[in-house]
Amino acid sequence: MSSPPPNRTRISLFKLPHVIQSEIYANWELTEIFHFSTLSKRTTSISKSIRKQTLGMHISPFNNFSQVDLVTRDSENRIVKSWRLHFVPFTGSEWFYKGNFHYPVYFKNSCENFVFLVVQLQEVFEVKHETLRLEIGEEWNAEKMKPYVEWMNGFNWESGKIPSLNVVAKDEPSLKFLLENMTRDVGRMEIQTTYSERCQFSSVNFKMDVLTGSGKDWLDREMMRSMDAIRMDFYQTDLTNLDMNQFLRSWKEGTSNGRIQEIRLPLKERVKWRTMLEGLDAELGDFRTARKTFRFTNDNQLYQLQYEIEECARISRVWNLEQSDEEDEIEDVVVLEEGAQPMHIALQKDRRKQGRRHIFMIVW
Repeated sequence: MSSPPPNRTRISLFKLPHVIQSEIYANWELTEIFHFSTLSKRTTSISKSIRKQTLGMHISPFNNFSQVDLVTRDSENRIVKSWRLHFVPFTGSEWFYKGNFHYPVYFKNSCENFVFLVVQLQEVFEVKHETLRLEIGEEWNAEKMKPYVEWMNGFNWESGKIPSLNVVAKDEPSLKFLLENMTRDVGRMEIQTTYSERCQFSSVNFKMDVLTGSGKDWLDREMMRSMDAIRMDFYQTDLTNLDMNQFLRSWKEGTSNGRIQEIRLPLKERVKWRTMLEGLDAELGDFRTARKTFRFTNDNQLYQLQYEIEECARISRVWNLEQSDEEDEIEDVVVLEEGAQPMHIALQKDRRKQGRRHIFMIVW
């Protein structure tokens, strides 16, 4: 039977020579630096002085365990390393894996504690906010969401606005509360919905530069007019030709969406150009000579327009006819290599049919 280890006298870290302290700090992982920083004002100050690279911060307050992900990136913006800090409600019986890259924070999962975590990380590390992800609905009702929305509106985002906001809404009340109570502008906002109820919203009180995601079940023409985005890019909507006509009328009259530069979205029905452009004095340009490359004034990226020749030719053919031939489906002739399967032909026709529901609009 072995004897117990002899008593050892503990030595305070702060009593060690400065060179040794610096060597210890230099070999700490991020989670060790964070934990050290929460002990006192002195340790916070020391933690700030430890040399470290810039980190990207991804904030997720509404997951099962509210969490913050910190990442480092290489010169090509690829993630090299990541750490996850998440709240764990400590009752003495939970067990969570703890490692260098996965760190449980034993706090009561409240907005106050979560904000403390985010602010502490911002103060101690060189942090660049990248995304704020909200999974809302069901258990996250308006009462629980309110303090977080107030924090989002008042937080010191380095660019003055939330750089990227990803929203996954599981029910209509949660999305309604978020959109009607946010006041802080957003750089890029993506909205996904997992419910099927049709809902009505009042106008929003914030701006977003880019708005993407799914507009099904929540985006109507009034909401679209109130969301003063620079670009809208949806893969799904319930909008009709008449909705787009009313939207374009208000935009042309200067009563809404003065910042818009690009719209990409599908209608729930086939595009009917006469209906959508009625009363707008639209003219058909020659797609063979139209401008096909451009740059936005605040974007150095070169954009190239790829025209669907067949669709443009069809529009040219019916544009000036007295009768609305374009309202009728035109039989598609699909030219494929010899031996193509009927199923493949049907798929190509369906893709072309679905493609004629899409709107692409550029303002310059």
